Amino acid sequence: MLIDLELNYNDMEALLRHCHDYKPRSGDAREDRRLMSALEALAEAIDLARLHTEPD
Repeated sequence: MLIDLELNYNDMEALLRHCHDYKPRSGDAREDRRLMSALEALAEAIDLARLHTEPD
């Protein structure tokens, strides 16, 4: 799935912080693992995009 986001730098940093720091506690271990996996994938995609867009 391809998702295109346009974020300013502050929003990107806040989203990355939440991706790294958030610990789901829904009471459903499978759902928590799915959410953690999705947040990890999001953080990796943002980090990769940031590497390709930041000036040298």
